[in-house]
Amino acid sequence: MLAALLGSAWASCAWADTIVMTNGDRLSGEVLLMDGGTLVLKTDYAGEIRISWDKVAQLQTNDPMLVRAKGLPAGYEARLTSGSGPESVAALQPDGATAQAGTDQVALADIERIVRPNAFLRDWSFEGGVDLAMDATHSSSSNQNWNAALHATARRDWWRHGLELDYARKTQDGVTGTYNYNAAYMVDRFLSEKLFLRGRVRYGRDHIDDPAHRLRLAAGPGYQFWDNELGAFSMSAFVTHTRDRYHDDSRDNFQTVGLGWNYTRFLSGKQWQIFTTGEFNRALKGASDYSLEAELGLRYSVTQWMSLYAKAGYNRITMSDRPSTNERRYSVGLGVHW
Repeated sequence: MLAALLGSAWASCAWADTIVMTNGDRLSGEVLLMDGGTLVLKTDYAGEIRISWDKVAQLQTNDPMLVRAKGLPAGYEARLTSGSGPESVAALQPDGATAQAGTDQVALADIERIVRPNAFLRDWSFEGGVDLAMDATHSSSSNQNWNAALHATARRDWWRHGLELDYARKTQDGVTGTYNYNAAYMVDRFLSEKLFLRGRVRYGRDHIDDPAHRLRLAAGPGYQFWDNELGAFSMSAFVTHTRDRYHDDSRDNFQTVGLGWNYTRFLSGKQWQIFTTGEFNRALKGASDYSLEAELGLRYSVTQWMSLYAKAGYNRITMSDRPSTNERRYSVGLGVHW
């Protein structure tokens, strides 16, 4: 039994990534990335640990990593093992059609970035988050602002599903100036690791501005430029069928062509995150000329699952025979993510 336990412990350590610090300490876990002079190690005993890169003497990874360093070609993928000296590591080219024999010695100081590539997902993968911003002021005037947003993504094999919900309400002295909510569901079918087809349905309800109800059905191709531990960037083009209903109960149906984007980037070892999403639509005919929705934000990770954020949003809808909608939103709040 003792031999079995020791063998199990040895096997667990053998599969873990290992870091040797300049002071001789040894840490094990899963290397997620190294960027901006900070290495992020995921452990089962302390969560995600951020380590200054200049304190790392040796690094060994069990899985191939994307390595950017002086003298290495773009997209270089290799396992990292302890080198012959304290200031170097050996990058081992993995087996494959493009593999080259031998190893390349790379100085730690020359490594600019290490990223764990996303493996092809055979099992379900879930991620998402909730952002909340609420404030109330009662003095000579009474103000109440409420903002909430939820986003969730599930992926398996060649399919990716997404859900988005957002709610905003602002009142001053009992008069509501903003009151709307939106819900969207999308599904992506990947044709390759980067190219996908997207279908989406979105419903919006606005109690103040026109259109009061908006239903949009969209479909089109998209391209995933990258999606890894450092962030993700994708763009998509689509044709949309829109059905609007206004506060005077009149209705309008029209088609649009559009372009959307989704960009997120982690900085300082995933301590900071910048993100932006949006889409632009141009009507082929109908009452609406064009619409633009965009959001830009900055997030700071307090813990592995909690963050503080600040974001700004802009929404504009121009209509030929009705007043245009021009809305700006600013919020600062707390986020929970998984």
